[in-house]
Amino acid sequence: MIPGKSISFDQERQLWAAALKYLERGRPGDVEHTRRVVAYGKTLLDREPGNPRVVVPALIIHDTGWSKVDFSDFVDAPAVDKKDTASVRLHMHHGANIAREILEAVGWDPAATLQIVDIIAVHDAPEKIRASSNLDAALVFEADWLDKYGQASQKRYYEIFSDNGKIEELNRYLEKNKFVFFRSEAAKGLLSEITSKGKGCIHL
Repeated sequence: MIPGKSISFDQERQLWAAALKYLERGRPGDVEHTRRVVAYGKTLLDREPGNPRVVVPALIIHDTGWSKVDFSDFVDAPAVDKKDTASVRLHMHHGANIAREILEAVGWDPAATLQIVDIIAVHDAPEKIRASSNLDAALVFEADWLDKYGQASQKRYYEIFSDNGKIEELNRYLEKNKFVFFRSEAAKGLLSEITSKGKGCIHL
């Protein structure tokens, strides 16, 4: 975590109140998913020199865009192609716009707001994150994708896909690529904890 940077309880609560209006209209389990990834993000920030005033708001708001798209193409696509579906691209686009609206409404720092909007616009594009040198973007991506592993993720997959074959295919894809997705040592360590203990969320 960058020394001197912090986000207060009241600020976080304000962001949550704004984001929940969208998350509750998104995919099944988006609210619980977001709570888990914020917890992962805070743990990563304890171990990496990221900026919580960028990472935490980005994680709270990152999936709000799903409230504005039809995600049937995401459900139907093969695991390897899900990240390239139109709904994934659109949810990032809408999420970036929603982030700008929320952060400007609460008076968030303009420089941090710009970074958050830029991160949300690519947060589900692994190749763009890997090509970037932005540590905060990497931490947001890693916290988000850590939640694809563990027991909580399996429960959520059944809510979204309702198809054992699709879930097994997705799990094979995630297992094959798990060390491709994660760059920081902190994320690799958390991934090992999640997969070895079967946890879908760490308890802080």
